[in-house]
Amino acid sequence: SSGINAEYGEVEGGVSVRRFELSPDNKITSVSSSETPSQKISSVLKEVFLPQGYPESVSGDYMEYQIWDTLQELCSALNGTLASHATFKGMGVGDATATALGATYTWILKDGSGMISNILFAWSRGTQLDIDAKRWRLFADVVNDLAMLIDLLSPLAPATLFTPIMCLTTVLRSLVGVAGGCTRATIKQHQAIANNTADVSAKDGSQERLSSLVGLFLSMCLMGVVTDSPLLTWPTFLALTFLHLFFNYKACSCLVMCSLNPARYKILLKHWMESEEVLNPHQVNEMEPFITGRALPIVLGASLLRVPQQFTISDLEKDYMLLPDEKECSRVIIIRRQETTEGTVKNHVICSSSESLHVCYRSGVTDETILESFYFAYEIICSGKTETHPSHDAK
Repeated sequence: SSGINAEYGEVEGGVSVRRFELSPDNKITSVSSSETPSQKISSVLKEVFLPQGYPESVSGDYMEYQIWDTLQELCSALNGTLASHATFKGMGVGDATATALGATYTWILKDGSGMISNILFAWSRGTQLDIDAKRWRLFADVVNDLAMLIDLLSPLAPATLFTPIMCLTTVLRSLVGVAGGCTRATIKQHQAIANNTADVSAKDGSQERLSSLVGLFLSMCLMGVVTDSPLLTWPTFLALTFLHLFFNYKACSCLVMCSLNPARYKILLKHWMESEEVLNPHQVNEMEPFITGRALPIVLGASLLRVPQQFTISDLEKDYMLLPDEKECSRVIIIRRQETTEGTVKNHVICSSSESLHVCYRSGVTDETILESFYFAYEIICSGKTETHPSHDAK
């Protein structure tokens, strides 16, 4: 009503951040905040280290994952200091007989080894990293700890073996760089639910830098205590390694991926076939065996080089074909889609006794068709039948 000021609030991430007052003459003025100093500091830290719009702008598992990830980064930074100290010692830092030229050659060789292994690993495993992001994320951290263990042992090796050892650890770290970097990108895409992948990635980098800064400070304190003392160095390293792997496992375990990979799809299908109940993403991710799970013998997107010569043009025009491993069985598996008088689609499968299947697709195949082909491939492997039979309706 006339003569009464109206108040409005500005909200970010479900939290009121500013208040404004609208006067009767339609003028907007900012109202001074009643936040305490601690609340103001908390707000600033939130703006610096968390994505804009948190928590609505990120997935529900964001905070739990970031806490575990920050803790593992801290352990890795402390272990990295111990490994670097051993590496410099092995390269001759502090040794009057060591030469700068020898250290330079060692550095060049190890860097070259890392670059080559980086290219080869990306070529051989690049398409698998986003499918099993949890598994490859844990793989990267295990290999990183192995590289640091070898670094710690390197000063004990003969001088003639130091360069090959440095090349080996660099190769291992190149695998870590590829697997860790690619899986981190996949996880950030999963967390960014508001089309804010860049912001989520940037804030993750800020959190990582903060963890590294804390790690640098603790490393200076740590090196002053454990330097040149094996009785302290090894227990410290082993304890930090255990914590590092534990924190990584907890980080991967808390992720609730909403996309389907073969392992999660298998869990979904198996439970549905047994109970006709569809699990939600939380239940599927809790059951996902990302450490010890055996890979399904189903290869999606197999090359046409696997297609036997007896295939006809009409076979190749199908949306997809299921092929047994040519080393196990010569018979082929063909999906035939037939329209019934009721207008429904029936899928008839000619099965073989093969224990693994390869799926070839036509160009432009839809996601629905890919899921359907996986369903039939999994059904065939589970049934093990060899006769022609109508399959269940995947839809």
